[in-house]
Amino acid sequence: MSEIIKSLEKFGFTRTEASVYLNLVQKGARNGSQIAKDLNISRSSVYSALENLYSRAIVYLLQAESKTYKAEEPGLLFENLKKTFSNSADFLKNKLSELNKDEDKTYYLNIRGIDNFLDKAKQLLLSAEKEVYINICMDLNLFSKEFETLEKKGVRIIVFSFADLNPGKLPIEYYYNSIRPSESEEVRMMMVVDRQTSLIGSSINDGEVIGTYTDNPLMVSIVSEHIHQDIYLLKLREKYRKDLIEKDILLGTLQENQ
Repeated sequence: MSEIIKSLEKFGFTRTEASVYLNLVQKGARNGSQIAKDLNISRSSVYSALENLYSRAIVYLLQAESKTYKAEEPGLLFENLKKTFSNSADFLKNKLSELNKDEDKTYYLNIRGIDNFLDKAKQLLLSAEKEVYINICMDLNLFSKEFETLEKKGVRIIVFSFADLNPGKLPIEYYYNSIRPSESEEVRMMMVVDRQTSLIGSSINDGEVIGTYTDNPLMVSIVSEHIHQDIYLLKLREKYRKDLIEKDILLGTLQENQ
């Protein structure tokens, strides 16, 4: 039930309103006293929530004298809510785009949390028109729907990894280098879309994922070149059947010893 309440809160319900609506859906028409007893919260809080829900046509008042309420049928309610939210989102998108003065500025957006990072990665993938370059050590099936959509658009998807990700039948060009296996719990991803935007992210010491999304041309170029160099070195290793990075050419840097 807690997940349902959290989801209702995303549609503008308060926690009390969500609990009251859910109670009416489960038990049918009831008055505030009955609901308050079920939920173990004050009647004043319940009646306040009912008034708010009533004003938004989320519940109906069946008997004014006894103040008996009934929940709107969930299927109909959420079709209406979806329509309302969609119309509001379209309106805001258009109006805010008209007000946006930063369209020509280079930007860096910092991202924290795996869910936020994955959402941004999927959004960026779906914006692709020509090519996508990816260096990754995460489950590729997280992006299977996006890859399939890009295949239909004719977008080329090039993926490199130090982890054996088993791409199966995903519509990608996959390059796997086993010379430096990734840690099993590691989260790491770099991506470039159409050589216009880039996204990089990784897990830090406490396991939280942090990342950066930017259209800065220099950063896009650096990430793009990094992914290409990884693939070039893999191809050279396969061609000459040996690791070309030998001890006598190392620089002895912190980077090499990480």
